[in-house]
Amino acid sequence: MPGLLGLLDLGAGALAAQNAGIAVSGRNTANVNTEGYARESVTLNSELAAPTIGGVTASGVSRSGSELLAARERLVDSDRGQSGSLSAALLSLESDLTPSQGSVVDAIAALFGGILDLASAPFDASLRQGVVNAATQAGMSFAAAAAAIARARSDADARLTDQTKQASNLAAQIAAANRALAGPNPDPTLLDQRDLAARKLSAITGGQARVDTDGKMRFVLSGGTVLVDGDRAAALTATNDAAYGNHVRIDVVDGGHAVDVTRTLGGGGMGGDLAFRDGQAVQAAQSLDQLAYDFATQVNAVHRANAGQDGQTGRSLFVPPAQVAGAAAAMAVDPTVAADPRKVAVAGPGAAAGDNAGALALAALKDKNLAGGGTRSFIDEAIRSIGAVGSAAATAKSNLAVAVARTDTLASVRDSLSGVSQDEEMAKLAQFQHAHEAAAKFVGVVNDLLDNLMTTL
Repeated sequence: MPGLLGLLDLGAGALAAQNAGIAVSGRNTANVNTEGYARESVTLNSELAAPTIGGVTASGVSRSGSELLAARERLVDSDRGQSGSLSAALLSLESDLTPSQGSVVDAIAALFGGILDLASAPFDASLRQGVVNAATQAGMSFAAAAAAIARARSDADARLTDQTKQASNLAAQIAAANRALAGPNPDPTLLDQRDLAARKLSAITGGQARVDTDGKMRFVLSGGTVLVDGDRAAALTATNDAAYGNHVRIDVVDGGHAVDVTRTLGGGGMGGDLAFRDGQAVQAAQSLDQLAYDFATQVNAVHRANAGQDGQTGRSLFVPPAQVAGAAAAMAVDPTVAADPRKVAVAGPGAAAGDNAGALALAALKDKNLAGGGTRSFIDEAIRSIGAVGSAAATAKSNLAVAVARTDTLASVRDSLSGVSQDEEMAKLAQFQHAHEAAAKFVGVVNDLLDNLMTTL
């Protein structure tokens, strides 16, 4: 049988173990709303002491969680990040392409409407000026749409630059946590922080993390480039590059070695911005330029074939576009016509004064399939071009909703597995409190026995 001093040790161990349990439950309760916090549990082990069962010790703190679940959450974070950035960029561009003061669609329709009005009164100076004004507005609308697309691509560059800094900081945090977690009994707080940093990094870059047998986390981008390897972290940088049209190039820099990952990044906010900048925005710009080129070229061809009020032919209504690329941004009314509305080609070649054959020929272009490779009218092609941006935005928004729903589902699973329940913690605190009171009572009894023994002696 153990002596009284041994019983005191048993009681002291019991008090220490229950104190540890109270501390862990209190920590759980305090962090109930802390992002990334995983519920902790104290590990109590009974001690053997021949010939009777000994006391109890708190051998450590365990952290609840599942690496498989964490990996799935990082995958969903990647999808959510990509869909979110892509949806926001496309919705913003769609809004810019459909301004309240009139879009390209409105401007083309207004020009044809003005030409048709002029056909009914070829000598009306105000109607001639109205056609020039409408043509000027059409050029401005095309240029404004081109500027909106260019601005959207530049905004994507700014976001990418900011995200490279965030990603580099998160990668450094993961590497620092790997260093701090080396050895036995890793700090649960550092594990929480490392997992949270990995989730945020996945949401930004689309890369994925894994925890190897040595307990260290590795983070690899979708193209296979390693961003974090144990306690070593590379950095992401954004640099303007002529090879990308003076847009930013994304590199992974590790010491003096740099890898261009611009075309291989997939998923995450960066993947979404790159897909927008180099995909949907480029397609929108190309469609707009082709429409501007076709519109100006076809209108100019008819305008040159007909005569102004002075009887002369061969004048263009718009400055002839030199090439498809950049046609929208450069679109403008020919300065000669802009300076003298009488030179708007209303009459047919060699026709008498008051003829409107030229105006009717120009107005007839409205319903001809001269855009979209000869498959659509100018207005229909403008609607299709803007609609393509809206359709892509709707798809990205739908994908975002799916990713958010998946995130919520996995979060519910995580909460059931490793989340903190206030009710459970209150129950545990009550258990540890009662055990602590019992242990304290036990120590008090043993202490009284020792006092009696000392008095007797």
